[in-house]
Amino acid sequence: MGIRDKFAEQYARQKTMSGPEKKANDIIGKLMMKKVAPFFILLIVFLIIGVVVKVPWWGILIADVLVAVAAYFYMKKAGQKYQEFLPYVGNLISVDKKNKDEYVLLIKQGKKPVKLDVKYGGEDFVKVKRNSLVQVSYNPEGKIAILVTKQ
Repeated sequence: MGIRDKFAEQYARQKTMSGPEKKANDIIGKLMMKKVAPFFILLIVFLIIGVVVKVPWWGILIADVLVAVAAYFYMKKAGQKYQEFLPYVGNLISVDKKNKDEYVLLIKQGKKPVKLDVKYGGEDFVKVKRNSLVQVSYNPEGKIAILVTKQ
């Protein structure tokens, strides 16, 4: 499978995503961009320092390639932990606002209530009525909650 086929497959997948999948993709993309920003800054700093100190062009290139390779492996490892979502289905008991963008969800799943700390995606739950049946995908590592369905 060539690069062209992979991009075509990714493009087709993006067009057929459901609403919750798009929301999760957007949130994870923003989190990953926050994690990769220091590597971009480091690349620019190496370039500026190399020009000021008059390092040969190949020295700057090697340093930038090393930073890019380190960023790739770091992002690959960091992205793995954001891909594991746990499903929760139950009645939404309460939504409490902790801070500006942080929420605490209490979902009654079976006989036990489940407490979820949400940092990303909690604003969708504010509009849901209490005691309504919800299906939530939750990532405990990134504290991401995606509202899949509500009734």
